[in-house]
Amino acid sequence: MMRTHGGKKLSMALVCAALAGCEGWIVSPAESNRNLADFEAAWAWVDSVYPAMEIKAVDWAGVYAEYRPLVEGALGDDFYQVLNDMLSVLRDPHLYYKTNGGARFHPYVSPRLQVGRKAFSAQLVRSYFDGELHVAGKDGVEYGMLTGNAGYIRITHFNTDGMMDDFPSVMAFVRETDGLIIDVRNNTGGDHDKVEGVVGMFIESEMAWPLAFNADGGLVEPWPAMQPIQGPPRYTRPVVVLINGASLSSGELFPEVMRQLPNVTLVGDTTAGASCNDRGGFRGDRRLPSGKMIHIPTWCITRYDGVPWELVGIAPDIRVAQTEADVAQGLDRQLEYALGLLR
Repeated sequence: MMRTHGGKKLSMALVCAALAGCEGWIVSPAESNRNLADFEAAWAWVDSVYPAMEIKAVDWAGVYAEYRPLVEGALGDDFYQVLNDMLSVLRDPHLYYKTNGGARFHPYVSPRLQVGRKAFSAQLVRSYFDGELHVAGKDGVEYGMLTGNAGYIRITHFNTDGMMDDFPSVMAFVRETDGLIIDVRNNTGGDHDKVEGVVGMFIESEMAWPLAFNADGGLVEPWPAMQPIQGPPRYTRPVVVLINGASLSSGELFPEVMRQLPNVTLVGDTTAGASCNDRGGFRGDRRLPSGKMIHIPTWCITRYDGVPWELVGIAPDIRVAQTEADVAQGLDRQLEYALGLLR
C-alpha cells in the first residue's frame, strides 16, 4: 500500500526505490545525501530550540525514527512533503519553511482558525452601520458609531506602519461614547509594540506583559513594561473586545492583556492558540545545508495566570457561538451580543 501524508502522495519515489525500477526516478546518491543533511539539520534545530514539546506531549525522538527512512527515497519536491509532515507534528501556526524559490509554507493551520474565518464577515459588520466605516491610515483599522452611542473599532492586524500615528484620532472619535467595542476577530497578529500602543490608550500606569518561556523551561520577561500613552485622557467606560477562532498571535495577546483591565469584557469564541514565536536577539530562522530555510519558534507567551495558551487559545469571558450559517443569514450574533451588553 502506498503511504500518504496530509492527503498527498509521497509514494512514487519510495515505490520506485523499493522495487529498484522506474528508470529515471531513482534518487541519486548526491540528492539523497543532501536531503538527509537537510533533514538532520532541521530535526536538530527543532530539538534544540522548540519550547513547547512538553506541553504538546511530542515524542521528538519518535518523530525522527518515523520520518528519517522516508527521506532516503524522497525525490525532488517529495522531500518538502516529508519535511512538511514532520514539522506539522508540532501543530504550531507560527512555524514555517521556505523552498529554494522563496515560497513560504505553514505545515499546520489551527482548526479553530479555519472555522472562525468562515464564521465572520467584515462586509456583514459594515451592514450594521448607517454610513461607511472610517479607515485609519492605509489599512488595518476601521471605526465608526453604532446604535446606543456605542463606539466601534476593528483592528484587522497589528502590522501597519504608522498605525499608532493614526490611533489617537480614532480614540478621539469614540471619546464621548457610552461604551466601546474593539473587534479583533480574524486579526492575523503582528508587532507587540502596536499592541502596546493601543493598550497604552487605556491604562493609567505601566503594565507588565505576561511571562514567556523558552526551550529550557525558564521564564523570561518578553519586553519592557507597557507604558500609558501621554496626552489624551484614558478611556474608562465599558469596553467589549470581540474575539474568535481566527484571532491569531498578537490578535490573541491583545485581548489577554486588555482583559486585565476592570472595564473590559471578552466576548465571542476561543482564539486560535498561537502563542509561540521568537523575539529580536534570538531568531528562530535556520538555513539548512541545501539553502532551504525553516523558522522555528523559540519561546511561548503564557497567560497572566502562568498557564500556556499554545493550542488551547484565549477563552472569552462570555462565549457567544457564531457559525457560517449565521453569516449567510445576515446575523452577527457576537456583535449584537456586545451591543446588548453595553446598553
